[in-house]
Amino acid sequence: MRRYVLASIIALLTIPYSQQSSAAADPDPDPLFASHEALTVHVHAPFGQIMKERPDDKEDEVAGRFSLVSPDGSQQEFALKILTRGNSRRDPDICPFPPLRLNFRKGELDGTLLAGQDKLKLVTHCVAGRKPYQQTVIREYLAYRILNIMTEASFRVRLLKIVYDYSDDDEQEQTYAFVVESKHRLAKRTSMATQDVPFLHIESLDRQHTNLVSVFAYLIGNVDFSPIQGQSDENCCHNASVFSPDGETYWSIPYDFDMTGLVEPRHVRLNPKYRQTSIRQRIYRGRCINNDLLPTTLQDFRDQRSKIEALVTEQSDLSNRHRKRVASYIESFYDLLDKEDMLIERFEAACIG
Repeated sequence: MRRYVLASIIALLTIPYSQQSSAAADPDPDPLFASHEALTVHVHAPFGQIMKERPDDKEDEVAGRFSLVSPDGSQQEFALKILTRGNSRRDPDICPFPPLRLNFRKGELDGTLLAGQDKLKLVTHCVAGRKPYQQTVIREYLAYRILNIMTEASFRVRLLKIVYDYSDDDEQEQTYAFVVESKHRLAKRTSMATQDVPFLHIESLDRQHTNLVSVFAYLIGNVDFSPIQGQSDENCCHNASVFSPDGETYWSIPYDFDMTGLVEPRHVRLNPKYRQTSIRQRIYRGRCINNDLLPTTLQDFRDQRSKIEALVTEQSDLSNRHRKRVASYIESFYDLLDKEDMLIERFEAACIG
């Protein structure tokens, strides 16, 4: 029986990605991520203190309150504790307002829109009062949504229209943010287990998924990731979490898409390793071992083109300027895909290992 269940899980997760969104859909998704409608929320906390001290240790969590209006119109308020997080974005010289981690009291969330949640990553606007920074939040949110279209084995997100109430400064700021599904909820949704490993061998990764996220990274112009190792002394993997259905085959699922051509952040710092002249310059970082899968993977992206383009068209919170920038960047990928033989040759020449 165990072998049959395991085989079913693997078969479900490795079906063609163009079919996976409907076939692998969770019959009982977390309420918070069951809708793509922007959610209006308030967070009340001493943000002046948080921005100054930038606590990132559990012992230094700062108390606050989180409130929202539920779909039935009722006001819901929750206690929470807040930490700052991130690598480059936690640096005050880069982001005066860094990303946050929201830690809720799990027992208080039953029967609410936050049911099933615990700790949530909050992606923030980086610099206050600057509309371009608000727009890059929405653009990064769309990057996650593109990967959601391509595979259920990806982090779900929910866009927020958020009000930060500064309890220590009598100040209020309204902007955009989004929350990211926790890896434990993703694991439950996909019937996999989270893995804490120092590194991975490329041969141990699911080939179809690895190939798909490599082409996805090329589509959005992302080089800031590794599916097999972390940075310096960190565990695996850089800007990716590791999952497995069986403890033998691994899935490296990416996150953190701010430093990409699709997003074009104002705080961009090009990595000299790749000799990019622009953040919009695409560089392929897929693995040569999976090159035989490229025709199928590229067809999956071709099949989902209309849905991906509709994301941009239908995202009402994007300004016209930013909508055109995102749409043109996606279109440039599909222009390359129209010359598939040449694109595959480019990938084969650039692939790793």
